[in-house]
Amino acid sequence: MITKIADNIISPLGLTSEENLRNIIDGESIICRHEGAFGLPEIFCGSLIDRKMISDMFASHSIGGEDLTLFEKLCILSATEAISECSLQAENDDVVFVLSSTKGNVDLLKDNIEDSRCYLAQSAKKIAAYFGNGNTPIVASNACISGVCAQIAAVRALSSGKYRYAVVIGCDLLSRFIISGFQSFKALSQDPCKPFDKDRIGLNLGEAAGTLILEKVRSKKEEVKSNCWEFIACSNHNDANHISGPSRTGEGSYRVLSDILEVVDKDDLAFVNLHGTATAYNDEMESIALHRAGLGDTPANGLKGFYGHTLGAAGIIETILSMHALGNGIILPTRGFVEKGTTYDIAVKSEIRHTDKKTFIKILSGFGGSNAGIAYRKCTEERPEIVKRTFETIAEVRITPEATSLNGEEISNNSITGLYRQFVGDYPKFFKMDYLCKLGFMGAELLLKDIPVQERENIAVILFNRNGSLITDRNYQKTIADDNYFPSPALFVYTLANIVTGEIAIRNKTYGETSFYLLDEYNPKKIEDIVKCVAPASPLILTGWVDYNSYSDYLAELKLLKTKQVE
Repeated sequence: MITKIADNIISPLGLTSEENLRNIIDGESIICRHEGAFGLPEIFCGSLIDRKMISDMFASHSIGGEDLTLFEKLCILSATEAISECSLQAENDDVVFVLSSTKGNVDLLKDNIEDSRCYLAQSAKKIAAYFGNGNTPIVASNACISGVCAQIAAVRALSSGKYRYAVVIGCDLLSRFIISGFQSFKALSQDPCKPFDKDRIGLNLGEAAGTLILEKVRSKKEEVKSNCWEFIACSNHNDANHISGPSRTGEGSYRVLSDILEVVDKDDLAFVNLHGTATAYNDEMESIALHRAGLGDTPANGLKGFYGHTLGAAGIIETILSMHALGNGIILPTRGFVEKGTTYDIAVKSEIRHTDKKTFIKILSGFGGSNAGIAYRKCTEERPEIVKRTFETIAEVRITPEATSLNGEEISNNSITGLYRQFVGDYPKFFKMDYLCKLGFMGAELLLKDIPVQERENIAVILFNRNGSLITDRNYQKTIADDNYFPSPALFVYTLANIVTGEIAIRNKTYGETSFYLLDEYNPKKIEDIVKCVAPASPLILTGWVDYNSYSDYLAELKLLKTKQVE
C-alpha cells in the first residue's frame, strides 16, 4: 500500500496547499497579461511567482545554498514544507527523491550558452544533498506529463521494496526560452484561458512548485496515518501519432483511462481531473477519450484557468489540489468554462460541486505522444503484496562514433546517418529529427529488427541520458537572441528530451509506456536499478542510455528486455 502522507504547493496563489485551495474556492486567479516580460516582443498571459519573495524566503531559514539557482531554491522550499509536515528524516537511506521538470534551469542559457547548471540530474542531486540524502534521485522529464510520470516512478520504486519513502517534487519557472517556444506554435492565448469552452483560443503558462511525500506501508500491523491518500492505479501510454499533436481518436488517454478503470469502479469515482489546456486539439482529444472510456457523464474538471499550464509542476499540484478538495467533499470548478466546445460531452462546470465519493483520477497529455494517469482514494486498510519480476536481456546494441555493435558483434563503422542508409533507408522523417532522436531511433531499429510488428504494440520505452536535449536547447536559444529573434516551432519541439521516445513509438506503432529519465553520469548499474524499480508490467522493454554531445561524442547503449512476473 502506497500512501500520501504530506504535501505542499508554492504558487502565485499561495505558499501552502491549504492557502492555494482556499484561493481557488474563492475564485481567485493571478493569471494576467504581461507586456515586455523576459524581453519578449509579444504580450503573453500567465501567472508568475514573485522571484524576490522566493529568494527572501530561502535566505530567511536556510543554511548555505549560495550556489543554488532560483529553480533549485523553489524546489527545496516546497520540499522543506512537506517534509516538516510529516517529520520525515529525509537523509535516511530508505528515502528517495524524485524530481519532475520539463526544462529546469534552461533560462540560464541566455547568459552562457554552455552553462553546466542546466543539467537536470545535477539539480536533483543538489536538492537531495541539501537534505543530506545520498541516494541517486530519479529525474522524470517527459514534457507535460512529467508530474504524473514522477508519481508513477515513485510508486513503483516504493512497491519494489527498495525504499520506504519518496519525496516527489515538481517545478518549472517560465522564461524567454519556454514562452517563445509556445508562442511559435501559436498555442498561447493573450487572455485568460477557457478550458473546454467553445470560445477557447489557447493556453496560458504558469509557475509553481509542488511536493508529494509518499510512504510504503509494509505490513498490516503498521498504522495508516489519518487523512492520508492511497495510490490505486496508474498508466502511461504513447499514442504513436505525432510528436507535437494529440491523437484525433484520443488513443493514448483512452488506453490510460481503460487501464485505470480495470482497477477503479467508475461508480466510485468522484471526478476525473483533466489536462484541460484550452487548446483546440487537446480539449477535443480528452472529450473523445472520456467518451470512449464511458466517462462522459462522470464529473470532470481542469485547473489551468487558475494557474495556467505549470509544465513539470502541473501533475503534482493538480493531484494535491484534487486530494484536498475531495477531502473537503468538493469538486473544484473549471475556471473560464461557459459553454461546451467539444464534440462529446464533458461533465465540467464553472462552479463548485459537492460529492461524498472518495476516489479521483488525474490525467495528463503532452508532446511526444505522451499520456499518463494516476488514481488515488482515501486510505483503507488493504495491503497489496509486492509484485516481483525477472528481466532477461534478449538483444543489445551499442552505437558510438567509432563503431556499432549488435549483441556484441560489430556490424558497422558508419555515422548515425550512414547507419540509417545501411539498415533503414525508407523513413524520410528521419532527416527531420534532431541528432538525439536519430541516435535513439537507430538503436531501436536495430534492437527491434527481429521482433514482428504485431508484437511491438505494448513495448515500453524507458530511456536515460545526462544532457537531456541540451544540444538542441542551445541551438534554439540562438534563435531567440535579441539580434536574431525568430523562434522555430520545428526546433522547439525537439528541446524536449522525451521526443526520442515518441519518435520510436510512432515508427513502430508502439502504444506502450514511454518515459525519459536523467542521470548525472552514465552508470549501467544505476540504470539497471532504476529500471527494475520503475518499469511497467510490459512483456518487452526497450531501455538504456542514449546521449548526444557532438558528431564525435555520442553513445547509445540500449537493451531489449523480456520481463516475467515471479509467482
